[in-house]
Amino acid sequence: MMVRWSVSLLVAIAMSGCRANQQSLDEFITQTQQQAQFESVALSSVPTFDITDYQAHSERSPFVLPKAALSASQSKQRTDCWQPKARNKTGQLERYSLDKLSLKGVMSRGGMKSALVQTPNGQIIKVTAGQYVGLNNGKVEKVTASYIQVNETLPDGLGCWTRRNVKLALR
Repeated sequence: MMVRWSVSLLVAIAMSGCRANQQSLDEFITQTQQQAQFESVALSSVPTFDITDYQAHSERSPFVLPKAALSASQSKQRTDCWQPKARNKTGQLERYSLDKLSLKGVMSRGGMKSALVQTPNGQIIKVTAGQYVGLNNGKVEKVTASYIQVNETLPDGLGCWTRRNVKLALR
């Protein structure tokens, strides 16, 4: 009996809270819109761009700075530092950067190790120590069972060159 009475009291209190706002929804929306304040700012005009067709063979690459910008942003080039020997690039793997090449295997015959390097188009080419690979005069210095070590020369942008060793490892 006591439980029924307390449940009834609890329901009556909860129902009395439901009478908070008897106003219709349409009246509420109209009243809120009338009270709202807003400011609008005119947008600036949209700039117009001249559209031109890119002629790949007659214009510079869009990813390289113009010569005028390059000469203005760089200091005078140095010629008193180490320069690599000029040579013709004749190897098949000298058309690809080292990050595009992957080592796929290593072979050994009569104590001479050679590596199998895959090009981006899927071609497998045999490489031995002393051959050149990569775009930056990379010379294969060592072929091991798990990697090949390439010594490449990189320009520093000011006329000098630096050497670095890169390993192409089996994956």
